[in-house]
Amino acid sequence: MTTNWRAFRFGCLILAGVALGGNPAVVRGQESAGASTTAAVISSVAITQDPQRAAIRVEGAGKLDVHAVRMQNPERLVLDFTGARLNVQKTTIPGVSAPVRDVRMGQFRPDVARVVIDLTGSAPYQIAHEGEAVVVYLAVAPEGSTPAATPAKTAQAVKKISYTASASGDKNSAGAAQHFPLPNELTQPSASLATPEAKPTTETATQQAAEQAVQQASNAAATVATQQASNAPANAQAPSRYTGEPISVNLKDVDLKDFFRLIHEISGLNVVLDPNVKGTLTIVLDEVPWDQALDIVLLNNGLEKQLTGNVLRVATRDTLKREADTARDLQKAQAEAVAPVTVTRVLSYAKAATMKDTLKKFLSARGDIFSDDRSNQLVIRDIPSVIPTVDNLIRQLDRKSQQVEIEARVIAASRSFSQDIGVQWGFAGTTTGGRSVFGGVPGVGVSPTQTGAGLPQPPLIATATGTSSGSGLPFNVNLGAGVPTSGFYFGHRSPNFAVDLFITAAEAKGVGKLLSKPKVITQNNEKATVKQGTKIPIQTTINNTISVQYIDAVLKLEVTPQITAEGTVFMDVLVENTQIDNGIPRVQGIPALDTQSAETKVLVADGGTVVIGGIIVTQQQVDVTEVPIVGSLPVIGYLFRRTNVVVQSQELLFFLTPRIIPG
Repeated sequence: MTTNWRAFRFGCLILAGVALGGNPAVVRGQESAGASTTAAVISSVAITQDPQRAAIRVEGAGKLDVHAVRMQNPERLVLDFTGARLNVQKTTIPGVSAPVRDVRMGQFRPDVARVVIDLTGSAPYQIAHEGEAVVVYLAVAPEGSTPAATPAKTAQAVKKISYTASASGDKNSAGAAQHFPLPNELTQPSASLATPEAKPTTETATQQAAEQAVQQASNAAATVATQQASNAPANAQAPSRYTGEPISVNLKDVDLKDFFRLIHEISGLNVVLDPNVKGTLTIVLDEVPWDQALDIVLLNNGLEKQLTGNVLRVATRDTLKREADTARDLQKAQAEAVAPVTVTRVLSYAKAATMKDTLKKFLSARGDIFSDDRSNQLVIRDIPSVIPTVDNLIRQLDRKSQQVEIEARVIAASRSFSQDIGVQWGFAGTTTGGRSVFGGVPGVGVSPTQTGAGLPQPPLIATATGTSSGSGLPFNVNLGAGVPTSGFYFGHRSPNFAVDLFITAAEAKGVGKLLSKPKVITQNNEKATVKQGTKIPIQTTINNTISVQYIDAVLKLEVTPQITAEGTVFMDVLVENTQIDNGIPRVQGIPALDTQSAETKVLVADGGTVVIGGIIVTQQQVDVTEVPIVGSLPVIGYLFRRTNVVVQSQELLFFLTPRIIPG
């Protein structure tokens, strides 16, 4: 392999040397000698940059012959103008954004003007001749692929900007002159203008040119391969697992046994063929791994392989199937011939009755398993070869489960408001002469104010004896507050007229808060239940038999936690709040029940809190009792009306906080 590479490399070197025509330095000297004797003059160098590309334009008088060389460390593009003279002020033009950092100019030699473009990265470039001007176009790389310019320059690069260095130094393509003095290092005959390294000897140059030609050919081949890979279908399979040395074979009607001898020679494996392996082979392969070629031949001929150490056995599928059936039957016969054994296993965490059904599926046909709930043991009877498998399963399944502490907060808040405003009044009087009398009705109600004690007494409230011992004035309107907490009275007495007016009112507000904080600890995937409340007895009669049942009127919380692999807790939650509803009449002494319930599945972080539901009940009632017709009149209707307002609201919130207990 090494010899072939050296011969190939040597041939490439010879071809490259012939293509270059000998010494590169001699060729360069000939080009220089053939240059125009009329010197060109560079009078303007301008930079134009926008977000898509950058352009460096070099203008002058005469033909400008340019030779471009890319250099690294730092990245820069060197433009040598042979036979040209620089007629601009010695300046450095700053760049605006990537990929141009700045442009430097100087007279490298009396017959060579040099322009150096300092770059921020390895941007591709293209040189074009536009009339007598030379324009270098540089592609702007996508954002993030090359070093970014300074923030100030990047902000300026949004619009198209040009800088020009000219002979007068006061104009540019953007209309704004920018010129700077040339740095001191550019005025010295040193390598500051990117002077190429010393010219190599003829033999070294030829060898480098040949190696460059080989490298370019390799890069081109890699580029083609990359393009082919990118154009390949999206569902193309990845490279196979084969690692054998590539071989090329062209066989026609060859016996299969000879092919396997070839595999032996290539791989170094010992090959053993089943007597049923026979047939011929026709195959043409170029640079295919030998192990892949082996699999192809086996597949085409219905064969299978078995590799044990360095021995490769090849047999037909029927042979291998018969061997597998025979081995299975032999194993079964051996198992049936072995006497079973009986062992006991004590479980620490799992229940024996639950574990029994799982382990029974892994026993042999002769095996059986029993559970002893008192001692939480398993009694296993089977052949000895099965016992280790069962023991391994027991070790995996009989493990301590993680525990979860679940803290619940049940908040019940109630608000109540009631307002009762009523009026009571009555009047009595007589007309002139006493022929007409008007007043209230005692059946409606009687004023608690007593007349007498020197006060005139209207005719309607005179006692039976005619004296003014004192009695109440009958009410015309009796709509007082039910349980008044405040009131107003107005009364008037005269021989012919009396009036009593009572305004009563009551108002109450209430706020209640009930906080329940149950806490429970349960194992992973085990249900936990918390109840708080009352059990209501209900008597039933069936077939002349009286029985009593109890129904829960409780606040109940049921949670089944499951710890996930990420350390979170998945909970199956049931919350139910059942209370006696006294607002509904009882049926045979059995009260009605008011129930709020929420059932959900929620995922919570360890130690996190979640609100699984809120129940809000608001009740508002307004009762108006009034005198017909006049009670509906505006303003005056308040004297013939009683208003009772009752507002109640209840809120019920459930907060859950699971915590995984370490260990």
